[in-house]
Amino acid sequence: MSKRSRCLTVFSVALLSATLVAVIYHNRIITELKQRNTILSNKVNEMEETFLSNREKDQFEITAYDPSRKSCGKWAKYNLTKSGTTPQRYRTVAVDPSVIPLGSLVYIESVGWAIAEDTGNLVKGKTIDVFFDSYMEAKQFGRQKLTVYYNRNT
Repeated sequence: MSKRSRCLTVFSVALLSATLVAVIYHNRIITELKQRNTILSNKVNEMEETFLSNREKDQFEITAYDPSRKSCGKWAKYNLTKSGTTPQRYRTVAVDPSVIPLGSLVYIESVGWAIAEDTGNLVKGKTIDVFFDSYMEAKQFGRQKLTVYYNRNT
């Protein structure tokens, strides 16, 4: 075997060994990250359950709206909510302030956390309007009956 082929063989073995070590290390890191993620997810779920257990829970009619004139009427040109904020997708919801006060943090199952920042002419009683960026998104969301967690006295 020539000097060059021995050198290539040694180099190939070294490269293969280094790759194997890197793969083993990578797999160990991935396993550790998955374990930490599971622990963190469990803690978040526990905290969420504790937080939600102190809230009122009820079925609401969940609808959707967008920034168009069709949804917001003459107020569309201002692009502001009743509470003075700029509406954001999934964060902003319109509520009946006699049921859920403006500024309240609400949790809508299948939607997530949102802030009661707006009101609407058709939002009365146990109805919540979720803000979307476009008419098509709002239309696709449609009308749903979902469980909502909220604090009446926020």
